[in-house]
Amino acid sequence: MINKIADEKLPQDLQDAINTFIKQTSIVDEYKLDTMPIEYFVNLINKLYDYKDYKTVMDLLEILESVVDVKRKKL
Repeated sequence: MINKIADEKLPQDLQDAINTFIKQTSIVDEYKLDTMPIEYFVNLINKLYDYKDYKTVMDLLEILESVVDVKRKKL
């Protein structure tokens, strides 16, 4: 089980997206699944783009864009 949650200083909808992704990651780990439905990842990335003005979020998106072609506004 992953015992992490999004920072409470973030907007609530961004916290929800992060926490949902963390919860699903825990489920994948707990049940030793090979994959997670891609929708959880896509929802998280789309929500991060909504808050790209946050320095930390922009840093994460820049890292992601450096390895994956996700430069569209929405996936």
